[in-house]
This record gives sequence, C-alpha cells and structure tokens, in this order.
Amino acid sequence: MANFEKEDIFNNILKGEVTKVAQGILDQEIKKYKYDNIDDAQKKSNTICDTILTKLKDLNNKHFKFVVSCLILQKADFGINLSASCYWDNNTDGSVSVRQESDNALGIVNIFACGV
Repeated sequence: MANFEKEDIFNNILKGEVTKVAQGILDQEIKKYKYDNIDDAQKKSNTICDTILTKLKDLNNKHFKFVVSCLILQKADFGINLSASCYWDNNTDGSVSVRQESDNALGIVNIFACGV
C-alpha cells in the first residue's frame, strides 16, 4: 500500500461521497418506513445494503473494497449498543456510519472501506 496516492486515501476523497450516498439511500428507505415484521425488515435491510453497494461501485476508483451492513430495529423502550473493530491501515482505510429514524423504526448503516 506504499504506492497509494493522495486520492487513494479514503478519508481524503471518498469518505464524504460515501457518507452522502449512504445517508441519501437510508433517508429514502427509512424516513417513511413502517416496521411491520422481521421478514419485511430483513428484505428492507438487504435492499439498502445492495443499493448502497451498487452506488459505491460506481464511485470507486478500483482501489477500495467495501463492506456494507444495515441494522433495522423496531423502536421500543430498549437500549442498543453496536460496535465494530477493524485491523487495517489507518492511513488509507476508513469507515462511515449513518442513521435514520421513522415513526417506529431505526436504521443504522456501517460501511468499511479497505484499500487494495
């Protein structure tokens, strides 16, 4: 990875674009979403991940691989803690987390970008 150029560092160029793409899709899919059942939430989560990943492939300059995860919860009186850890090069790799709520649901997307 020593041959990476400035534009190949996730935090320099892609992080803002990735955040914008992910937040836009999550807003579109969750803002008016009504949590119905777990099967519907699973389909919605899969759709969100697939749509974001498709858009990221269009942005990608072929120097990154992306991992996208989406959690959709029904709002209730409970707490949630979500953590992730990565072993990577902090000089090139990075991550983004975005969230969106509807009246009865919460969506959280995490994206990890690893330089190749």
